[in-house]
Amino acid sequence: MFVKNKSSLIKLSRNISEENILTSLVDIIEFILEQAQPKNLLSSFVTISDDVLKIKEDNYNLDLYENFYLVSFGKASQTMSNWLLERFPKNFSRIIIVSPDDKIPELSGFTNLDFHKTGHPKPDQESLNAAENVITLLENSTSKDLCLFLISGGGSSLLEYPDFGLSLDEYSRLVEIMLSCGASISDLNIIRKHFSKIKGGKLTKSSEASIVTLVISDVVGNDLSTIASGPTVPDSTTWNDCGEIVSKYSLDSSLPDSIKVILKKGIDGLIEETPSDEKNFSHVKNYIVGDNLGLLELLSTKLRLNATSEIIDHRIQGEAKEIGEKFADVANTLLANLKQEKNKTIHYLLFGGETTVKLSSLRGRGGRNQELALSFALSSEYSDSIYFVSLGSDGIDGNSNAAGAIVGPFTITSREKELEAEKSLVENNTNSFFKKHGGEILTGHTGTNLMDIGVICIVIGKD
Repeated sequence: MFVKNKSSLIKLSRNISEENILTSLVDIIEFILEQAQPKNLLSSFVTISDDVLKIKEDNYNLDLYENFYLVSFGKASQTMSNWLLERFPKNFSRIIIVSPDDKIPELSGFTNLDFHKTGHPKPDQESLNAAENVITLLENSTSKDLCLFLISGGGSSLLEYPDFGLSLDEYSRLVEIMLSCGASISDLNIIRKHFSKIKGGKLTKSSEASIVTLVISDVVGNDLSTIASGPTVPDSTTWNDCGEIVSKYSLDSSLPDSIKVILKKGIDGLIEETPSDEKNFSHVKNYIVGDNLGLLELLSTKLRLNATSEIIDHRIQGEAKEIGEKFADVANTLLANLKQEKNKTIHYLLFGGETTVKLSSLRGRGGRNQELALSFALSSEYSDSIYFVSLGSDGIDGNSNAAGAIVGPFTITSREKELEAEKSLVENNTNSFFKKHGGEILTGHTGTNLMDIGVICIVIGKD
């Protein structure tokens, strides 16, 4: 079971009918997180038998290689590694695993394993130490070797090495500025790729080893050059793009002087662009083995057994509060159209993606999923028919310990609570609201990351 506070969530119900609805919503959360586990994603695309590694339609004869290396980084790094290590028929000469969590017991028996617990969403010194180890591994590999990369969400900060002599503090300040202004993950990672020594294809461009990368996507559109800032793929973005991003978010006055100097040199053509030529990556093959849309499709198929279900969007981006208002309008409209139904029916509208939050100076405790959920609650009709879940599949929403929130008719029940909810949104302090009034979803780190999932549940009729 992933949801640690199931009983407290169900106790939010005011009657038996609502108890059944909340139980179903918690079960949906459990299904989402179980299907998002790397063991389920990998087993759908990867098989190993008779010393042949098969990934989708491609076969790799393992007898053709002399040495094998495993590099895994991201929020799902440990669970991905454990799945592969249980099945891989050859011995790895070296294993490097980089994670935001403590080492899981299943990995304790490998003496050739370098484990790094590193920082997220900003890199720390251990992120740099891990990157140095990976760089050294690749520099010492040859064309007779096979290096397997397992990459998942969070990799941009967990494995990092600033370029151009930037200190960790300077680079971390750059990331903090981008996060605070509400920049999209795509824009943030374009900046990361240009100021990093290993992102934007820089990590593997000079390695002679054959490199096979298995990726769990945590970005809208599954752009490989954006996932973990694309360390193993060519990058088509430019220094001019970085300049446009700085202008877009009006960041020039906020940036450290050292960053400004490097940015100007890049725009002036004094620093080379990130590697974009596919020819430099002929030894690298990248595969996406899991994404948000696939997860939504599995959920929708399950829900259609007993209800109607529709995926309305799998590319959600934008300010969380605005997205919450938008989907509340969708729910209100559907409810108005369905009110004439006499028999009890349940309708699910599903969406996925990743919103952003522009932080206020107050910066309370919360995250994009809780902001989205509370905004939805404030904007939806005060009806016994509408329920909503916003869930971060990695289990951690913003700077809180919650994975997201469930809201419904029990959330805004008075003018006093309405004012409190509005204040919580202004102060980016939504977790405090849900802690006080109920609705926060507690899972802890889930060992995976397929972005966020939203579930709108509209119940028509009575039992």
